[in-house]
Amino acid sequence: MPVVSISKPFQTPLEKFCRPEPLSLEEVAEVKALLQSKGTLDYSRAKCKDARGKPTGPFSASAANAKGDHTGSSMFGSWLRDNCIIAYGIWLTDPDGSGGADAVACLNAIATFLLTYQSHKMELVINGHKNVKGDEQTWMDRPHIRFIGETGKEDTKWYNHKQNDALGYFLWARTQLALAGKMPFTGDHLKLCAQLFDFLRVIECWEDLDAGHWEEHSAQHASSLGPVLAAVRSFQKALDANPGWVFPGKSDTLQVLEKNLAASLKQILPNEVVKPKQNAKDADGALIFLCYPLEVVDDDMGAKILQQMEKITGHIAVCRYRKDSYWCKDYKELYADPTKHFTDEELKERDANIKPGEEAQWCLFDPMISAYYGKLYQKTQKSEYLSKQQLFLARSLAAITGDECEFGPWMCAEAYYLAKGKWQPNDNTPLVWTMVDLKMALYEMERSLGGTGLPSSSFCAIL
Repeated sequence: MPVVSISKPFQTPLEKFCRPEPLSLEEVAEVKALLQSKGTLDYSRAKCKDARGKPTGPFSASAANAKGDHTGSSMFGSWLRDNCIIAYGIWLTDPDGSGGADAVACLNAIATFLLTYQSHKMELVINGHKNVKGDEQTWMDRPHIRFIGETGKEDTKWYNHKQNDALGYFLWARTQLALAGKMPFTGDHLKLCAQLFDFLRVIECWEDLDAGHWEEHSAQHASSLGPVLAAVRSFQKALDANPGWVFPGKSDTLQVLEKNLAASLKQILPNEVVKPKQNAKDADGALIFLCYPLEVVDDDMGAKILQQMEKITGHIAVCRYRKDSYWCKDYKELYADPTKHFTDEELKERDANIKPGEEAQWCLFDPMISAYYGKLYQKTQKSEYLSKQQLFLARSLAAITGDECEFGPWMCAEAYYLAKGKWQPNDNTPLVWTMVDLKMALYEMERSLGGTGLPSSSFCAIL
């Protein structure tokens, strides 16, 4: 396996923090203040706004940047997956401040969208009137995993909505805030959650060939099963904490999901896909989210997933998976519309363009690997975990865009790709998901060093 290294930071002021030796608590506060002053972690730029300029709750996938916003691009849409991880991360790192309030607004907006535009679709499936396990013609009949954030309305353009992980992330994030007392369940939200669980049961999500995190090849994805299993276990905790509650769906749905999801994951992990064989994948960046923040695998399996991820770790960041043709070499020259959505057949043609080592390197994963090592260190106090936590935090910081970036400096990129022989940030920069992953990585590092990870008067004083 290649040795995981720290590349030279694109921003010189970050060099002192991009080292193998763990930072001090004071240095974490210093780098947080530096990033704050540069707007690196300012996710508010991505808040969707209505015609009057009032925030509507959700976030666009990519924040406005130095070249303007992404209006008219698919990256201006609101993905459930991104938004739920973002909502969880901003609540975790600022539960009683704007982060917590924004998380509640975000999840409320998603729930309203699902209740208003998707509930009837699920009922048709649950009651046997609609079969959504067919070909591409059925994909729009599934609950939509992306919507128009500015209006809260459904996007009627064709899209591959067979993404069970996105539904799992919503159920999990919504339940996390309920368990924390930040966002107590209401009757309509309880009903929605039960409906989603019943839908996932009816389509037999533990065997369903969905599009996964990356909205691509139809397969049984471990990274789609994990979020649903985490949601089932979290929701059961909520029920157990409220003895008077009755699950507002089929009485054994949670038990059926728990049993079958756990069994399927056991057969697949630490791989991402084993079925069908033509789409098999061992290492995939999406699996790190099963370790953190979902915490749906034990430490032994977490170690195996981390070992697998060494296969996809690059010199700047981490590939989604090997032979990934999205944002491959000279992608914008090959595809005039870099936001184009591909069918399964079109993907086969696109995949023919990829060569080993030319896969884009994504900035989502290093922060999550760092955060997971932080959780392991906090539990065991083993120094090797703290060293790994620092290594991947340093890599995350080193990838922040430099002054030459066409989209602006000091930004969290979605990915770096090869363009005319040079590695540079792709068009989806800055990516809000990356921003919030880095916020969580800094939070866990501060906790590892004895701090709270939360905003404090001393941090404010540094600002």
